[in-house]
Amino acid sequence: MGWFVDFRCPYCRYEEAGIGVGHGKSEFPYLALFCCDNCKSVGSTWIRESESPRCGACYQENVRLLADDVHSIECPKCGEPAFFARREGQWS
Repeated sequence: MGWFVDFRCPYCRYEEAGIGVGHGKSEFPYLALFCCDNCKSVGSTWIRESESPRCGACYQENVRLLADDVHSIECPKCGEPAFFARREGQWS
C-alpha cells in the first residue's frame, strides 16, 4: 500500500502534486521518490529488481533516489529549501 505527497518550493513556486510513493502487495515493483539533476524535476519512479530507475519526465537513468519519509530538499529548479507534504489518501 502506498500514499501520496505534494512537493512545493515557496521561492520559485515549482510544485508537483499527488506524487505516489510506496509498495503494493509485493516487494517489487514499488514507487520511490526521486530528484533528477538532468531535467531538474522531482517525482516518483517505479523501482524494479533488475532495472535502473528512470526519471518520469526525461527518462534519464540513475536519478537520485530520496527517502520515502523525506520532508525537505533543495529545490531542483532554484536551489532554495523546498518541502514535501503527505496528502490524504492511499493507493494499493
